[in-house]
Amino acid sequence: MLMLMTIYGSIKTATRLVIYIFLGGLVLFVRHRNRKKSRREMDKDTERLMKRTKKDENGKYPWEK
Repeated sequence: MLMLMTIYGSIKTATRLVIYIFLGGLVLFVRHRNRKKSRREMDKDTERLMKRTKKDENGKYPWEK
């Protein structure tokens, strides 16, 4: 009986460990993907802003003066 309880406990612990590792990897993957996506969107918005902003006669932006 005691042997069955230790085997059951080991299987339960191993199952939890596998689930936690899988979920942790999934979270890291999704965070990495979203970070790259956010960075791309921010770069596009910056590029659009730079195109729309008028330069002075020296070719400088207003915040570069």
